[in-house]
Amino acid sequence: MADRRILVDFEVDPPLTDELRADLIELWRDVAEDGGAVGVSVPVDIEEVRALAATSFGRCERGEDHMVVALIGFEPVGLVFLEQRPGPLFRHWATVKRLQVHPILQGHGIGRSLLLAAQDFARAAGLEQLHLTVRGGTDTERFYGRLGYRVVAVIPGVIRVDEGDDRDEIYMIAALDGP
Repeated sequence: MADRRILVDFEVDPPLTDELRADLIELWRDVAEDGGAVGVSVPVDIEEVRALAATSFGRCERGEDHMVVALIGFEPVGLVFLEQRPGPLFRHWATVKRLQVHPILQGHGIGRSLLLAAQDFARAAGLEQLHLTVRGGTDTERFYGRLGYRVVAVIPGVIRVDEGDDRDEIYMIAALDGP
């Protein structure tokens, strides 16, 4: 079987130029339109994506959270956020949010590499664990499970994707062992 991976670079907290913002919002929209669980539902309202992005980008620019961007050349093809709760009681962990890879590039190991890059950054920043949630019915918990995350809780039916389509929210945690 041929190796399906693609050479990708990763950048932590890149400067959010107008061009990069626009490219990341377009990526976010494409992932959402393909059914990705990234905070908006289909049909995608681009203004909802812009509002979510503005909040997330602002938190990164203020140093409250971090963003890892996957790049092929200068083109962003994926991103993930590491959100941190404020206050001294929560400094040892972060939440992985909205891991996304452009739909035409999924299945090439970019998502895995992007998550590993985020974990490497988190470890280097002194974090001890990462937390994330996944939408039930997407089978993404298997993906995260292969990367060391374990299910710690399931809240039934808390996500309403559409009328009559309620999904569980699955909570997962991974320990970051050493530097």
